[in-house]
Amino acid sequence: MPERPGPYADPRPFSRISFVTGDVTANGSSILLRVHTEEGGDIDLALPTQDLQHLVTLLLILGGKAALNGRFAANSETFWPKPLPLHGVSLGVDGGDAILTVEVGASVLSFSLSKHSMAEIGQTIFDLTGPGAPG
Repeated sequence: MPERPGPYADPRPFSRISFVTGDVTANGSSILLRVHTEEGGDIDLALPTQDLQHLVTLLLILGGKAALNGRFAANSETFWPKPLPLHGVSLGVDGGDAILTVEVGASVLSFSLSKHSMAEIGQTIFDLTGPGAPG
């Protein structure tokens, strides 16, 4: 069982998640999640759809923190995620920082990019849409 850090210092251990399944309410107002634990218990959660981007952002921030702590690093060569349907994307600058904003379903997420990453994206867009581009 994982230990509880800092403000979560509590005698109760965290349950380890085995897998998560989910669905959406008929009117789309909530995301329904069933969290299955390694101990065999299920936890049913209803997340208001408007709060989805906050949970996704939190998970991405904590995943980044875990990677910095050396506990996990995503490896795109061994993990092939299912592509998500993109509803909108924009590139911009905010106070000198390059920003990539992505809209997927009910979530809008923004990412800061290095100048090198922004240049790579720009070059790829040019290669795919410029003169002599495929298709």
